[in-house]
Amino acid sequence: MRLFFLCFVCLPFLLGAQSVVTGHISDAETGEPLIAATILEVGTENGVVTDFEGNFTLIPLKESGKLRISYTGYRNQTTDFMVGEEIKIALSFDEMTIISCPVIIRDSPVHLRLPAPYFKISPQLMQRDQDLTVLPALNRVPGIYIHSGALNTNRITLRGIGNRSPFSTTKIRAYLDDIPLTSGDGETTVEDLDPDLIRRITVWKGPAASIYGAGLGGMLHLQTANVTNGSNTLLKTRFSAGSYGLLRSSTTLNVQPDQKFNLRLNYNRTHSDGYRANNTYDREGAFLLLKFKPVYRHETTLLTNLTRVKAFIPSSLNRTDYENNPAAAAPNWAAVNGNEDYQKAQIGLAHRMILAENVGTYEFGNKTALFTSARDNAEARPFNFLSEESRVFGARTSFYLHENGTADDPFPTWSAGAEYFYEDYDWQTCSPNDGQPGGILLSDNAETRSYLNLFAQYHGNLTDRLALLAGLNFNQTRYDYDDLFLADGSDESGSYTFDGTLSPRVGLTWYPDFRRSVFGTISHGFSPPTVSETLTPSGTINPDIQPEQGWNFEAGSRGRFQSGRLQYEVSLYTMLIKDLLVARRTAEDQFVGLNAGKTRHTGAEAYLFYEIVRRRGHLLSAWSTYTFSDYKFLDFKDGDNDYSGNELTGTAPHHLNVGLDYEHRGGIYGNVNFKYLSAFPIRDDNSIYSEPYSLLNTKIGWRSGTGRHWQWDIFGGLNNVLNTDYASSVLINAGSFGGNAPRYYYPGLPLHWFAGAELSYRF
Repeated sequence: MRLFFLCFVCLPFLLGAQSVVTGHISDAETGEPLIAATILEVGTENGVVTDFEGNFTLIPLKESGKLRISYTGYRNQTTDFMVGEEIKIALSFDEMTIISCPVIIRDSPVHLRLPAPYFKISPQLMQRDQDLTVLPALNRVPGIYIHSGALNTNRITLRGIGNRSPFSTTKIRAYLDDIPLTSGDGETTVEDLDPDLIRRITVWKGPAASIYGAGLGGMLHLQTANVTNGSNTLLKTRFSAGSYGLLRSSTTLNVQPDQKFNLRLNYNRTHSDGYRANNTYDREGAFLLLKFKPVYRHETTLLTNLTRVKAFIPSSLNRTDYENNPAAAAPNWAAVNGNEDYQKAQIGLAHRMILAENVGTYEFGNKTALFTSARDNAEARPFNFLSEESRVFGARTSFYLHENGTADDPFPTWSAGAEYFYEDYDWQTCSPNDGQPGGILLSDNAETRSYLNLFAQYHGNLTDRLALLAGLNFNQTRYDYDDLFLADGSDESGSYTFDGTLSPRVGLTWYPDFRRSVFGTISHGFSPPTVSETLTPSGTINPDIQPEQGWNFEAGSRGRFQSGRLQYEVSLYTMLIKDLLVARRTAEDQFVGLNAGKTRHTGAEAYLFYEIVRRRGHLLSAWSTYTFSDYKFLDFKDGDNDYSGNELTGTAPHHLNVGLDYEHRGGIYGNVNFKYLSAFPIRDDNSIYSEPYSLLNTKIGWRSGTGRHWQWDIFGGLNNVLNTDYASSVLINAGSFGGNAPRYYYPGLPLHWFAGAELSYRF
């Protein structure tokens, strides 16, 4: 009787267990669960939503059929089902919803389960600013500070790395998809890329991105748009204007007749008269992105980016001119109308092939890319006229294995491959000729720069609550230098191959539940010297110059609470660097390098986000990023000077950003953001400090549409609302030549406005 009773009671539950479909919905890029995603049985009104862990249980009306999975801001996906089976779906972010959706789509920068210092900049974070470059959004990432002397003169520093470069970004690697943006001697330029080309930026801080090299400062991965789901043709044009003669236009055509073909064309122009004298800037660009899936398991991508820039150079000012006449240009640069005029082309061809798969279980494949680029530059300077030509060729291939994911996930379970880079760089200088070529030849040089990167990485769960990320990178770098100017009777040609550098990294993440995690990581990185740093003052190769190398030790915690309304990330780190590379200025246009000693970079970084209001069509959120930097010279001797124990030059101890974002379902949106930067030393002896400053910026707009075809976005804003006098860039250890005072300061823009509109038509 008891057995009969138990069977009678349990039988409905046992039968019900066989009549359900269970599953898990996650973000294809981060692997994190999507909360409140909708699962609907196609052809019915039967559906459920996922729980806080991304799981669902559905009792279908039929034994088999199709499910449609949707989540705001992501591409819908349809899959077959049968009762009793478990389904795992990874949804991909859809940038097209940003145009048509009147509510902010949260694409969180916090990655709970990744044991690495990592930050993601979504399109929403880039849209807080004036639409000139992506640099303002980067400047709000904890650990990053950007010295901006002009639209064409920017120096990105990451955890203090790169702040000793005089005029450009070095020791930080950057990629556009799988195409390197970093030159053979470590110089990176991202300000030339029009922001309309970029869908997302991921920032790896410190030597953490083993599959993209082991740069000491970190790596910036700029990603273009994905192929959208289904047919979609869109024409979008954008125009903006602002203070100091600013005019910008950008037109994009996106054509996708089906899921196999996507073509994106963009043409953009930017002009500015500039705040300062000799400060005119013109940029023109054209971009093509073609993604083609001819057959199942194969996808080919062609990327072409053409850029033309002519930018006049006001250069830096001494203290007196900076305080009394900040709009002036440096007299010697103004006298020759100093400028740079360059053309740049980047081409990449990539192919992804799935070699084996079991849908929803694993995917094994290969991604291979061939890339080339060319750059020609003519630069009029007070001391000479510079002509440059650069040609780059390279290839990158990697084999990957994704478990429970797809190749859209940037963190495969297993990945291994190689990257080869070759650059042919030629340059000449001649005597000044009223800012024109044709003077007396002063130098004629040719260099080849090449490197080979071999890499391997594993990212996966060791237990249900513990994840591991381990990687290994091997780099071999070689420089060859040919002195083609023999009129001086000497030949300084030479070559130098650095010892192969092996850089390991390992990190662990423990997540007691789906809301929070704790991580720790140890990683090694290096930065080879530039070619100019390997030359002695006489121009010969210095074989004693060694790459900077360092170890990073880091621990932190991340969390998301209240269904994502509250998000945080905090980390503590110490980076120990030896063989610090110092650029010593020996003449007005000559720098040489030396390994000066050791530094310690100890710091803390924090990110906080909270939705204050989300009801009745209103969304109000607050956010903050904070960087604390305690960087010291441990052992630093430069000639007879001993700077051991001094603060590291060029890095502020405190960097704070706070802001408010607002959006209404009717399309009205706006934001206010505030920046504070503390004083920092601008000479190695710590005798001179910059001045602290605060900036307040704001933007407001209206995004809406009519019917299913037309969409618009009208916006405007004010930068530096408080009209603060400040230096937006500082030249470290500026020299003094000809009895003139050192020129440390690049004045920042005073109060200035911008306004614009974007109109799009969806066919």
